[in-house]
Amino acid sequence: MEHVPYGVRSCLYSGISKNIDFLTLQAQAVMDSGNKWKDYNSQLNNIKEALEWYKEHCVVSVAYLEEAMNKLELLINQVKE
Repeated sequence: MEHVPYGVRSCLYSGISKNIDFLTLQAQAVMDSGNKWKDYNSQLNNIKEALEWYKEHCVVSVAYLEEAMNKLELLINQVKE
């Protein structure tokens, strides 16, 4: 496995986390307003792609990101219903 410098891991972690937080807020706003879910699938797919890469290369802290992602996906499923 290649070595990923700490600074790169840190920025990737915070970037993925912020994107998850953003989509979580979007999903909550949609639920609160009663509006329909807009197409955030491309952003969701980007997060999933980044998370998979992070999981493969930066295993140590991936559990926190996966937990946040699971919560986001549950919320999105509720929004889409």
